[in-house]
Amino acid sequence: MTRHQVDPRTLPDADLARHLLTVRGVHWMNGDRGAPLALLLRDHAVDRAAVHAGLRDGSPLRQTDLDVWVTAGHATASAVLADPRLTVRDPRTARRRRRPFTLGAGATAKHVLAVDDTVFGLEKGDVERLGALAGPLLDGGEPQSVARGFRELAAVPDGPFDLITDFARPGTAAALAALFALPGEVRDRYAALVGDTAPVLDALLCPPTLAATRALTAAYDQIAEDVDRLVKDGGTPFGDGAPAADVRALCLLVLVGGAQLAVRLIHGTVTALLAEDGAWAAVRDDPALVPAAVDETLRHDPPLRIVSRIAADDTEIAGLPVAAGDQVAVLLDAAGRDPAAFTEPNRFLPGRADRAQPPLLADPAARLLTPLLRLLAFEAVTALAARAPRLAPAGPAIRWLRTPVTGAVARCPVTTGQPPGAA
Repeated sequence: MTRHQVDPRTLPDADLARHLLTVRGVHWMNGDRGAPLALLLRDHAVDRAAVHAGLRDGSPLRQTDLDVWVTAGHATASAVLADPRLTVRDPRTARRRRRPFTLGAGATAKHVLAVDDTVFGLEKGDVERLGALAGPLLDGGEPQSVARGFRELAAVPDGPFDLITDFARPGTAAALAALFALPGEVRDRYAALVGDTAPVLDALLCPPTLAATRALTAAYDQIAEDVDRLVKDGGTPFGDGAPAADVRALCLLVLVGGAQLAVRLIHGTVTALLAEDGAWAAVRDDPALVPAAVDETLRHDPPLRIVSRIAADDTEIAGLPVAAGDQVAVLLDAAGRDPAAFTEPNRFLPGRADRAQPPLLADPAARLLTPLLRLLAFEAVTALAARAPRLAPAGPAIRWLRTPVTGAVARCPVTTGQPPGAA
């Protein structure tokens, strides 16, 4: 946590609204003066590609405020995320009282909300420990159980439907519920609530509205309550003897954070394929092409766009002095389109020959989840292409408000390309 990163449950509406609006206002004012990170975080009518290009013009690390740095380069992004001196939480504020952000604060807000730091504030060592606990589970366990939900949902009626609400989100929820063997009542409740947790990863850096914050924490707390009960009763896929706190963290990381990333990855892969002439028909005819399309989406349109690190001590990055407590924001989407690392970086080219890995994989938590995300996206795209070979957009996608970290999509109208009742 950082000094002004508050747990929204601890504040009455008036104080929480003041905190959220003040951070939002500072992002807005700093964006008006051209601060690149503020432009991205305020998430309003911003040309992300232009901001990224401006950041690449000059130093690989750009100071955007007195104690805030940002990088858009692939090499620097990878180095920052591998540097043990840069942490997810600020160790200097671990014992300090968290205070809502005010205009009179002596530092920038950096992080906004703490929904659950035991799950979304994991350091590299924590993630490695959870990875050892997870074993083959995050590789998808039994692929058939993961695929079943997508295949059933792909049996949509001919005509229009919503890619997010009718397919990607319920399919992901069904797949993860099957993977964790959630009992019936818990499974139904999880499927109903997971949509309200869409801003969970964005809320670290961008203030949601007050209503969205309350809906997020209410949904998350109910899912967490169900997970706590399952952990206590031994109703998780992990063997006896595993630390309960680690089992809880892993379950919630996958069921909440992983679910949002999976939905976003499915959406990104499908829409990228639909935008390329002949690409959807190609994966319909040969599902073996789908993994390359998913991997290219992880680079071209990653489901996690921005990650934040805090300097634990005075250090140097890219030849520049970074003070203890300074924030370093890594733009994963910009780094994935760095022309120094990728040829034709703005083109969606599945199977590209570039050896550089998507920068998303340099983040330990994202890397832990990636095998499962790949499997979910593969099964979703394969099932949908088989069922809807003439799938086409049916209108513009509608994004969640204030989700610059994930680019979360609320609705995405598509059509099977066949009128209702057509053969």
